[in-house]
Amino acid sequence: MRLKHLWLGVAAGSAAGYGLYRAAAHQPPLTGIPAPNPAPDYAAAVAAAEAHIARSEPGLRPECAARVLTHGEATDRSIVLLHGFTNCPRQYVRLAEAFFERGYNVFVPRFPYHGLYNRAPKELANLTAEDLARTGNEAVDIARGLGRHVTVFGLSMGGLVTAWLAETRSDIDRAVLAAPAISNRAIPDALTPLLATYFRRGKNRFHWWNPDVKGAGDGPDHIYYGFPSRGFSALLRLSTIVWRNAEVAPPRARSIAIILNPSDESIDDAGVRRFAQRWRRQGANIAIHEFPAGWQLIHDIIDPAQPLQQIDRVYPLLIEWTEYPYYVAAAPAATE
Repeated sequence: MRLKHLWLGVAAGSAAGYGLYRAAAHQPPLTGIPAPNPAPDYAAAVAAAEAHIARSEPGLRPECAARVLTHGEATDRSIVLLHGFTNCPRQYVRLAEAFFERGYNVFVPRFPYHGLYNRAPKELANLTAEDLARTGNEAVDIARGLGRHVTVFGLSMGGLVTAWLAETRSDIDRAVLAAPAISNRAIPDALTPLLATYFRRGKNRFHWWNPDVKGAGDGPDHIYYGFPSRGFSALLRLSTIVWRNAEVAPPRARSIAIILNPSDESIDDAGVRRFAQRWRRQGANIAIHEFPAGWQLIHDIIDPAQPLQQIDRVYPLLIEWTEYPYYVAAAPAATE
């Protein structure tokens, strides 16, 4: 009888614990996200891009503003490039030019609270999952008027937003997730929803990318020294929503590629592959590409200003994997 009572107590405690976990882990759906509103033509797209670029915040670095590169008319292909957490559009200064030279019209939006002179900004604590989704949605709306076929490419946080866009928009021809912040090495996937809630509601703390040197690191000037935990909760919440979406419906983008870096110190490649399997179980056809482990690449494989960068051999593969299976004509010859 005592054993029976013991197991009943364990079962009751487990049920209560599970209920508390479910309550704490629950992430509410995104709110206030406008319905897609694609630019009807090239002129409208450029006007919308210029309005986005003009959107500023106190202390914004001019070189970190959003940017648009166009050929003066709508092209066969346009591409959106989504930057990473604590970086800014300057991250894509070289890769944007590379795609432009291949005939693309290019739009690089800026996520709110990024690109400020203060490299340990309190403002980043205000970032929400809705901010990420709205910025991505707006960028795709603009790209629809810049080119006939739309590609969205994102690194890290940008890759996470690209995953959400791939799940919600059917007018994306190619979605490319590079080292997406869908699964993090430092956070087991099962704890991501809990920490999303904890960081959002708990005491806000600043986390240094490199606690040993804090603000004395040798990284590019346009990248923050770290991040506030409340701002990071936006990524964890959106990640939880993206995983949840993957359980119930296939992504809507017409073509998807995931690019992994086996040397990545931030992203859990095994977790990203598990996420891709969820999409595949829903019927999605996903190409997964991986850089050679021997290259020992850093997490930020895009920003040319990063120490230890290897863009000379990374970019050709990024472009190849982004364009496959599409063919894009060579950029027009330069005129004298």
